[in-house]
Amino acid sequence: MGSRALQRAVVHWSITHIYLGYKVATQQNMDIHAGKWLSQHRGMLALALASLILILYFFSPFLDGIILGTVFAYVGRPIRDHFHNRKRLGSLTAVLCIVIPIFIILGLGMIEIANQIIILTKNYESFRMALAVMTKETAQGLSPWMKDLLISSLENAAGIIAPIATSIPVFHMGRVASLAIINFIVSVPICYFVLADGESFVESIISLIPEREKQAYRRYISRIDYILSGIFIGTIYTSILGSIIAAAIFHAFSLPRPFALASIVFVAGMVPFLTSWVVIIPVTIYRYFEAGMGDAAAFFILSSALIYLPSELLIRPYLVAAKSSLHPLLVMLSFLGGALVAGIGGFFLAPAIMGIIVGIYQVRREEMAAVEA
Repeated sequence: MGSRALQRAVVHWSITHIYLGYKVATQQNMDIHAGKWLSQHRGMLALALASLILILYFFSPFLDGIILGTVFAYVGRPIRDHFHNRKRLGSLTAVLCIVIPIFIILGLGMIEIANQIIILTKNYESFRMALAVMTKETAQGLSPWMKDLLISSLENAAGIIAPIATSIPVFHMGRVASLAIINFIVSVPICYFVLADGESFVESIISLIPEREKQAYRRYISRIDYILSGIFIGTIYTSILGSIIAAAIFHAFSLPRPFALASIVFVAGMVPFLTSWVVIIPVTIYRYFEAGMGDAAAFFILSSALIYLPSELLIRPYLVAAKSSLHPLLVMLSFLGGALVAGIGGFFLAPAIMGIIVGIYQVRREEMAAVEA
């Protein structure tokens, strides 16, 4: 019995080592063939690289739309996953649920902001006179030093903002607005197809990688995907809910340009530390001078309870939790820096790049810890 067990062990050991040797030899053979193919097809590779550069150049006007569509796909993926195997129907439903509210809030808000800038450019002197009259009326009951401070502050703000607004060419504004609308339209089919075919596209890219490296690449891609989901899902859902509630409250208080204010709430809601306070506090001050302390207090309490508390204290922590594992300061700097450098596309691309860097660092640190253990 002992000799038979020993024989079986020897046979098993031999088969295992033969199989492992075959795998190593096959992998080395594949690597040799891959290197040989690369050396023999340098002209084809140069042509493919040149074609890729030209495609990127032709697609560059739609870069914002491509980035927006990818971000919308991240946001819509939980909705799509509820449909399980009916991926096409789930992708279409997710696109409608995400794009329509954003289009209503941002689209109407941008129209109101553009109209206000055009009105300001045509009536700059009337605006200054109206602002001076309103300032004097609201400052009548204040002490002299507060009155002087208020008047000088408003005049300085008007002197800075109004010339900047009037210096923007109307034709340039129309071109920028048209390109933004086109990019938003482009983002809709991109969002749909990323949701419907994104996973298969990633797998097709991974299939080009050597076999021994596929598992490592899947770990990196999975971690990066997890972090980006944490960044975008919580921020976009929070911003959508906060901006919709904000538009209703601003309309109920008869504030001018409610959708423009709601669009600012949407954008500010995606940036940590800023959130909806960027709009709530200035509008509260405006209501104080316009309608008195009681109306301002009612607006502040109602907007804080319905805009800030549900989105920032309930929804964002629930959706994000520790998923993104990014420090809020890094997220804030990424959003703001990306917007200043590259506009709408940079606003979303910079946090994504930060998430990629953090994901690679985390996986590499785990690999080094596993080797040391």
